[in-house]
Amino acid sequence: MTSEVKELPEAIACSGISVRTTNNAEINQETAKLGRLWQKFYQNHADKLPEGEDIYGVYHNYESEDLVGAFDVVAGWKTDSEQESSDNDNKANAANVVTVNIPAGKYLVFSEEGRMPYTIMNAWEKAWTYFNDRSCEHVRTFNVDFEHYIGGNLEYGQVDVYIGIE
Repeated sequence: MTSEVKELPEAIACSGISVRTTNNAEINQETAKLGRLWQKFYQNHADKLPEGEDIYGVYHNYESEDLVGAFDVVAGWKTDSEQESSDNDNKANAANVVTVNIPAGKYLVFSEEGRMPYTIMNAWEKAWTYFNDRSCEHVRTFNVDFEHYIGGNLEYGQVDVYIGIE
C-alpha cells in the first residue's frame, strides 16, 4: 500500500445512486447499506457504462468530524459536464440518480490492488489508522472523500482512496 499527497486540479462531477449510513451501521450485516448500494449499482448501472469506465464512490455530507457521524455515499461514474449531469438526472430521476461534485484540492491517496471488497476495506483501514495516529502530518477536511476504481472493475483491480486534506 502506498499513500501520497495529490492535488486534484479541477472538480469532478459524478452521477450515481446514493445512501446515507454510518460506520457503526456498516459493521453489522443487518444494518449495512454499502454492500447493497454497490450491488444495486452493479445490477442497474454498471452495464450501461462504456467498457473500462472508471467508477467512483463519493463520500460527502459528513455529519461530524469523527468516525461515528452519518455520511452520504454515491456509487457512480464521472460525468463530463454540468449539462450531461443534468441530462442524466432528467433521464434517471425514476432510478434515484443524483449528481455530486468532487471539489478540486489536496487529497491524501491510499492505493490498493487486489480482490474486492477486501481491497477497498484494507485501503480504508489504512487511511483510518493513518489519521488516528498522533504523529499524523495531515488534517482531514471531512468535506468530500472518494474511491476511484480504475478501469471500472468491481471484482479485482486497483482502487485509490482519496481523503480530503487541508
